Amino acid sequence: MSSSASPDASCQLDSRYWKITMSDGHVEEVQGPGVVGEFPVMTPGKVHEYASCTTFSTPSEYMEGHYSFHRLADKEEVFHVMIPRFHMVCPPFREPVIRAQKPSSRRLEDPDGDGEFCDGDGDDFGDLRGINMAALEGAWCPRHI
Repeated sequence: MSSSASPDASCQLDSRYWKITMSDGHVEEVQGPGVVGEFPVMTPGKVHEYASCTTFSTPSEYMEGHYSFHRLADKEEVFHVMIPRFHMVCPPFREPVIRAQKPSSRRLEDPDGDGEFCDGDGDDFGDLRGINMAALEGAWCPRHI
């Protein structure tokens, strides 16, 4: 809340409402008390931040909604603070794969004698496979596991 706000503007968060629209058109509505188990009191000059997460059922979604507050001076005075629509996209990721190699007469080296052999090409990961879209039905976004 702005530090220049009147003390009469002090309020407390009561609940949240989210409308989540998936890329396939499915809409899910979520509402509940507080945010991440908290009911912050906002007074002039106070800032409240929190972090939360969600899972994806499609590769992209957008969310919009509102927070509901009541004034501390008058608990009957309830108001909503709108949260504009924002988009979320679970980016594709790449997985390393082991290269199939032709049999070679080349000798593997064990330079430090630790029993781990290296073929000398400096590439322990092989070629990258194509894009794996893990954010499909029922999957978690790999960046949030």
